[in-house]
Amino acid sequence: MLSVNLKLDTPKSKHKAALGLGTLMCALLSACGGGGGPSYNTPMTNVPVVTNPTTPTTLPPSESLINLCKTPAPNTSDRQGTKEQEKAYLRSFIDETYLWYRDVPQVNPASYDTPQTYFDVLKTNKTTASGRPVDEFHWSVTSESFDNQNQGIEEGYGIEWATAQSSPPRDWVVASLQPAAPAGTMLKRGDKIKSVDGEDFVSGENVDKLNEGLFPTKIAPHTIEVIRAGKVLSFTITPALVETTPVRYTKVITTPTGKVGYIYFDDHISKSEPMLIAAINSLKAQGAQDLILDLRYNGGGLLSIASRLAYMIGGTQTTGKTFENLVYNDKQSAQNDKWPFLSYASSDAGGADLPSLNFKKVSILVGGGTASASEAIINGLRGVDVEVTLIGGTTRGKPYGFVPQENCGWVYYAIQFKGENNKGFSDFSDGFKPTCAVKDDFTKDLGDVTEARFAAALQYRETKTCPVSSGLVAGSKGGGLIEYQVAPKIAKQLMIPK
Repeated sequence: MLSVNLKLDTPKSKHKAALGLGTLMCALLSACGGGGGPSYNTPMTNVPVVTNPTTPTTLPPSESLINLCKTPAPNTSDRQGTKEQEKAYLRSFIDETYLWYRDVPQVNPASYDTPQTYFDVLKTNKTTASGRPVDEFHWSVTSESFDNQNQGIEEGYGIEWATAQSSPPRDWVVASLQPAAPAGTMLKRGDKIKSVDGEDFVSGENVDKLNEGLFPTKIAPHTIEVIRAGKVLSFTITPALVETTPVRYTKVITTPTGKVGYIYFDDHISKSEPMLIAAINSLKAQGAQDLILDLRYNGGGLLSIASRLAYMIGGTQTTGKTFENLVYNDKQSAQNDKWPFLSYASSDAGGADLPSLNFKKVSILVGGGTASASEAIINGLRGVDVEVTLIGGTTRGKPYGFVPQENCGWVYYAIQFKGENNKGFSDFSDGFKPTCAVKDDFTKDLGDVTEARFAAALQYRETKTCPVSSGLVAGSKGGGLIEYQVAPKIAKQLMIPK
């Protein structure tokens, strides 16, 4: 399970440290640049105990409730508190920082068993123009999971599932696999799930069993049957902590009209930075004249990574321009910040000037799993008039971000800002529509030039036309490809509904 967020990192002149579990609290205090807040090593006095089941007119400041825990963790800044105080902290935190804090419903915290289930309802009920909830990005994870995610460690099988139907008759396939994953040498892209631990996947009624088998919560083996090329194959797989490879494929294709670079990139985490730098240097060394960037399964991550990659694509066109303007709620307007296109590596990656392709156009492979920081790349480059061609499906639609907040062994994600490009545009809550709508082709491996989206990008580059006769265009008839959607990397959003 990987986060899908725009976490703040390091503009050279203003922010001091990349966001990690150890600097999480610091990042909330003007990104370690000051701003006040409690001393986490000093016991606080006169801390309010909140028992009122309705939202008071004036909420206590969140800093007076932070780290007051029902079960304090040893060797941490946690102090003895109550479950009610944990909930009260969340209510105050939301009231202070949530982008749509005025829309949060007044609910009785006692009606919710845990702080996490209470947090789940502390969000807006607004919808987008298409009727989707505006905020589909409000969730929490344990601090341990958060720490793993920041280090590029995925908990589970290392599989990205694609879904055409999540209610009976269910239809899921394997979209991608991490090379080092337990399933990496067993399953293949395009394998269709037939059963999970003996439960029929297509029409089975034991949803809890199916979810535990697909999104295991314990280290225990599970048996997954799949259909591959008409044959039923059975695999017993044990989940593990999987080290991810966010930049998996880099190549240059020679075409009649020049060399085209290709990069597959699926997670904006810190470890991706040196991989992206190496990929760009490789494309430059091989004389690439155009770029196809595959973000179809990239659900987001660090905004700083997106900014650096956008610079490495656009080069001189980004000079002196804003990559993303962060706009907070009216209580936090002092935090509004214009992020530049970062032209230097982070200190962890050596701090040197970044290479640049200096391209005026780029093709990006996208779909429903393209979100957040990936969409910021699209919006940021369009904001400085780089021609961005989108091949695939409509992106997720997340022009928002957050600084994850830790309290009592959990990390909470609540939308805190919207992101605008250099032209002030941020209106894509229903996603960016593709230039060429092309279904994901699970009959081919990622990086294969004959894979439908890759082939369409090459064709559009040559002819400025989309492949309509193949039946690969979303919504068209024929072609034999089912329309699957890959959600951002939040396992609970992919779970089978009861």
